[in-house]
Amino acid sequence: MSRKYDESLVKTIKDKEYQTTKRGVEITVKPIPDFEGKGAMDPRLLKSTKKMNLMMKFMPKNLMKMDGSPKSIQRLRKIFNSVDSTEFIHDHFTRDNRVVKATDGYDIPISIFKSDTPLENAPILYFIHGGGFFAGSTDVVAEALKLFVTTTNMIAVGVDYRLAPENPYPIGHNDCYTVLKWIGENAASFGGDPKNIFVGGDSAGGNLTLYCSNKNIEDGLDLVRGQLLFYPTVNMGGVKDADTEFTIDDIDMYPEHEKYIRPGIEMFSQSTASLSDIIGTNDVMNKYLTPYMDVSEKSPVTFISSGEHDFLTIESLAYAKKLNKLGVDTTFTYYCGLGHAYLDHVGNYPQAEDCVADIGEFIRKNRV
Repeated sequence: MSRKYDESLVKTIKDKEYQTTKRGVEITVKPIPDFEGKGAMDPRLLKSTKKMNLMMKFMPKNLMKMDGSPKSIQRLRKIFNSVDSTEFIHDHFTRDNRVVKATDGYDIPISIFKSDTPLENAPILYFIHGGGFFAGSTDVVAEALKLFVTTTNMIAVGVDYRLAPENPYPIGHNDCYTVLKWIGENAASFGGDPKNIFVGGDSAGGNLTLYCSNKNIEDGLDLVRGQLLFYPTVNMGGVKDADTEFTIDDIDMYPEHEKYIRPGIEMFSQSTASLSDIIGTNDVMNKYLTPYMDVSEKSPVTFISSGEHDFLTIESLAYAKKLNKLGVDTTFTYYCGLGHAYLDHVGNYPQAEDCVADIGEFIRKNRV
């Protein structure tokens, strides 16, 4: 297979990007490369959304309900576990599947991605997949990791941590941190540089990324050179302040596309209230599940990326603002026309390919 878009659109995104300030945060805006219109949905996403909406007309509304019941989890896992990328990286890389022993003896699956010509002492992107803490896998983001290693000759490590609700909090979080420590101890054995470990994750994986970064700070390990957060879950507890409060009307929506944009924002913003049931704890107001409530000035250099129509973008901007106030070097990229989970769509959206290029550039800029 090949990309589902003209590769020139990736360059167009770079050519059209510009800097501005949004909610007190300096951001790099990434316009839709081939469509003009304030608040418009990207034409590729619009096409797939129209198909989805047509299918949902014939589905009972309760099928999309998100709660901790076994039927709901099973149903939603089928959606969240789907590999939606288009494969176009077919060779010049290896994927080495291994296991790391957890403290309770469980074998945590990991995948080490390398190009055929890796850098000597290569920087490492340790990537933690999303999926609401109860779904997803490294396979969902594998095309992004393959693209990353073949274009940078760096190394990527994916982890398949244990999922809720079968494995309640903090089991999955601890799995991710255990693997971070394993990478620090074993990086040289697979060609990586333990001084240049960059931890990243999307959505729930962003929350798990911050757990790793913050535990690393607490334990004084100095393992994390930088952190990368993609539409992360940082305010699960719903902390209310001037920077987190907003209404859906604060989000720009192109009039002709609003009927496709609004339902997705409303549905997913309401579903976050069920996460405490799914992860098995009522104590979401702690600094690990709600890292927004306790941001450290010792946080590593940070990259955050989110979409114009993502229900998590407001809290991502609020988190970036706190980092900035603490003097933490923070980069924020903002994709017009997109919502959640665009890294899952490498090969489908030119923005996803652009985002992977930004990951490589961020690591190159900040490696020691």
